[in-house]
Amino acid sequence: MVAILDVNEAQQSVEATIWMQVHWKNELLVWDPSDYGNLTLIYPPDKNMWKPELAMSNGYNELTPIGSDFVLLKSYHDGQTVWVPGQKVQFLCRIDVTKFPFDTQTCYMEFFNWAGTKEETSLKYREPEYDSSKGYVSYSNSEWTVTERRSMKRAVDGHEMIRVIVVLKRKYVSLVLTLVLPVILLAFLNVFVFLLPTESGEKLSFSVTILLAQAVFLSFISDLMPQATDTISGLSIYISTQLVLSSLYVLITCCNLRIYHRDTNRCRIPRWFLKLICISINSDNCVYPIKEDGVAGSDISQRLDRICFWFFLVIVFLMTTIFLMGGIY
Repeated sequence: MVAILDVNEAQQSVEATIWMQVHWKNELLVWDPSDYGNLTLIYPPDKNMWKPELAMSNGYNELTPIGSDFVLLKSYHDGQTVWVPGQKVQFLCRIDVTKFPFDTQTCYMEFFNWAGTKEETSLKYREPEYDSSKGYVSYSNSEWTVTERRSMKRAVDGHEMIRVIVVLKRKYVSLVLTLVLPVILLAFLNVFVFLLPTESGEKLSFSVTILLAQAVFLSFISDLMPQATDTISGLSIYISTQLVLSSLYVLITCCNLRIYHRDTNRCRIPRWFLKLICISINSDNCVYPIKEDGVAGSDISQRLDRICFWFFLVIVFLMTTIFLMGGIY
């Protein structure tokens, strides 16, 4: 494998540049080097030589043979023939983006000789030596790295198949800095709207600003998100949930401002609501409900802000932890 050119999540395909070393023995082309001036190697024309019609069974486009006409053959005096075809291929691969941007994809290329059955042509494979300086590919990709490559042989419909399995891991450092980190920061920053004093007059504008920032950022990063239709990434669910929570913060802030400016002497707060949020903790560590008489709207607003802050902070923390742990592991 020379290079990974593209991984298309929407088309469920991978594009790569490959080349192979194909060896076989041509018993009809054997000679004694001493009879031909110690000639041990020739480059016969491609059209005059037999070669296996190798093809990729899971190709994205039409089924075409591997190799091109300008690739030369090498034939040795003992009949050993070497053919080194290479080309750009596009093959199907089921891509699961659930753990994006920490996802790992397992794809494979499957080759077979479509001009002969397994009784006529037997295929064998040899694993290439691992190059520690280059890894599994000669040229690295800016988005993906090949962490593993192995081969296996199987028989399907009378043909022997050589399956080359490639494990791709997404390079997530750049995506974390430009995508994940801003989303997490906005999620935690949004919760602090409940710490702003109501007297400042900035609570509603702060919550609306964060909501608009999330909406604008979501439209900005739409091109960076995978466009797969079969699976949904955890990051997309996380962003959508934070957008819903941000809208909920705006509604709670509006209700809280209304309670703050409410004349509780003329329009009483419902008793069930007071029992739900208005509690007083005495020195004996016992919990007592505050009496309805003498409770101002500002007191209820401050208590509601405190409860919402800790409640939503725990929710955002748990959601972020689940998203990060689920993606990494």
